[in-house]
Amino acid sequence: MTDDVDFGGNIMTSNEKILFAKQNLAMILNCDINIWDSNENVFIESQDIFFRINTFGKSTVMFADKQLLEWLFETFKSTPTQEILDTDNRYLINEKLRSMGKKLSGECMWYLHLLPEKMVEKPAGFTYRVFDQDTINEFYAAMKAQDAYKVLTHAVEEDNEYTLVMAAYDNDLIVAVAACEEYREIWDIGVDTLPEYRGHGLAGYLVKELALETEKRGKVAGYNTWSANIASTKVALNAGFYPVWLAHFCIDL
Repeated sequence: MTDDVDFGGNIMTSNEKILFAKQNLAMILNCDINIWDSNENVFIESQDIFFRINTFGKSTVMFADKQLLEWLFETFKSTPTQEILDTDNRYLINEKLRSMGKKLSGECMWYLHLLPEKMVEKPAGFTYRVFDQDTINEFYAAMKAQDAYKVLTHAVEEDNEYTLVMAAYDNDLIVAVAACEEYREIWDIGVDTLPEYRGHGLAGYLVKELALETEKRGKVAGYNTWSANIASTKVALNAGFYPVWLAHFCIDL
């Protein structure tokens, strides 16, 4: 993961992409970038975040309400990062959250496009089109006309605004879509394929091509999913994405 990538004349290595992600997340969470590489778990009191866990693999960083943070510190101050989110500890965290009117909302594994040289075969028999900010309204109109928002929900939501989209067509029918939203400077890619068109390699090809299109615009391509979604994980890995950080959140009961 040390290959150079040309970002519109600027070269960004895979290590620089990871550093960029750490900087971006630190900016979003208003914390010091060095916490991601601490030798110990980090506990940060927050008035805005009731509970959140982030790890890049070395240490686990927990943001929490003051009352919850005290319990987290006493419970996990000496727990190795790789064990904090095992089944037993997730249960402990979830039970504590439930006693406070919250619950775990699931995990989010973030991937970055660190292997740009990994190519994906272009599925034959389909046509493809990229939509950018100048043409995105044409994509929205086509999706509405096809009523595709009801069946391609893992890629696009009707009320969201997308920065860049790549669609696969079977004649005039949109059969698969990859779309990205701008998460600060990281453009997060989502993808979905009509059920009857799955198994042709469309998702992997669209994600790969959209990642390359994103990098042409000088941005970092991201992708997120959860461990139970094996199909989505395979798409990410086959398209040259690599797991970089993990996040857990909570929601109201």
